[in-house]
Amino acid sequence: MRIPVYSALAALAVLGAGGTAHAAADGGMPQLNFHDFAPQIVWLVITFAVLYFVMSKAAIPAISGTLEKRQAKIQGDLDAAEKANEETRSLVTAYEKRLSDAREQARRLQRERSEADSAAATARLAELGQRLGAKIDEAEKRIAGQRSQVLEGIEDMAHDIAADVYAKLAGQPADRAALGAKVALAKGGR
Repeated sequence: MRIPVYSALAALAVLGAGGTAHAAADGGMPQLNFHDFAPQIVWLVITFAVLYFVMSKAAIPAISGTLEKRQAKIQGDLDAAEKANEETRSLVTAYEKRLSDAREQARRLQRERSEADSAAATARLAELGQRLGAKIDEAEKRIAGQRSQVLEGIEDMAHDIAADVYAKLAGQPADRAALGAKVALAKGGR
């Protein structure tokens, strides 16, 4: 194992010494030899043009495509979150309207029954009030549950988007706890 390593180092030393002697004989570093400037500049321009062409035709479009796909996915996720938010708002508005209609109907029924001053009507009104209260409580619980699910879904979506973006940018999986703290910090900053 040591013999090939030492022989390779010796060969490099001999090559280096030969190159140094040649450069010293020519008067210094070969890069600073004025007679070789024109070919060096020509090859520099050719190499630059080839690298520029390869980068502009292969690497830049690939990077641009990836960025456009990422932006489209993020925008799609944001649009989906906004749509879910709008649906939640419409559900809350519908719930509030039904609640106010139910309360108004309960008040109207209560006035009608009070005017009749009947024991049977009072018993029916109490039963109706309990049923409506149970339905209202059930509707409030259901809407609160739906709203919390939507908000949790949006937060989970934000965590997933942050993890995907970090993983694609950094090239390694994201630390979910650290990203969760940063998303919570960003959410709290609004």
